[in-house]
Amino acid sequence: MPHSGVLNIRKLEEKPTVKTERKTIRTKRGLREYNRVGCPLTRNRSAWCFRICNPDVEGHGRCGRIAPHGLKGKTQLAIEGHKRKSLETHLENLERMYLSAPYNVGHEPGIKISLGEADIVVPIQDDYFNAAGVLSSTVCFKAMNDAAIFAVNSLVANSVALTTNFSISLTQTPATGELLARGRFVGMSGDQYLAESILTDSDGEEIGRAEGTLEVRAVPSSADAG
Repeated sequence: MPHSGVLNIRKLEEKPTVKTERKTIRTKRGLREYNRVGCPLTRNRSAWCFRICNPDVEGHGRCGRIAPHGLKGKTQLAIEGHKRKSLETHLENLERMYLSAPYNVGHEPGIKISLGEADIVVPIQDDYFNAAGVLSSTVCFKAMNDAAIFAVNSLVANSVALTTNFSISLTQTPATGELLARGRFVGMSGDQYLAESILTDSDGEEIGRAEGTLEVRAVPSSADAG
């Protein structure tokens, strides 16, 4: 089971093509046809809702109609608004925490975190190259590791997820431009978080991949933690 601090997310499902059925109804003015829309999941043409789909953000079910279980009251909307604001604050705090870390002072990186993902951009500097004139692999490792760490930390509240194992493979290293590391949370293995990273150059060419495991430590996170 995920850690108790994990922030849940429900992905919106794609709506299938809504199929209608032509029916005839008798009125005082005679017979007339109308479209009868049923449940596209059960293929049942009943007028009532079976409450088995996930309504979209506007409350519409897969059939295209307003879903009874998708209706939200003021209290529920207020709760969702609070959770959304808390998540935004959490992600912003993580970004500030990363940028304020002492080990990033000379790297001048940029970071963007969303739920379960993190992008880190590192400008390539002259002092990143070794004596042979090749970009040091430690810079690539750091970028991918950091991206994986913050992708996982976007899902963790009131704690910090730290790397326990991380392996990388590099195909080439650029000489100029920027490094873009994109980290992504991929799942759980017991109490371990699984994450992966992809490293690209300024032209979008992939130059490295990495994967690893992280675990939650009881270390309060904040924008001042560094």
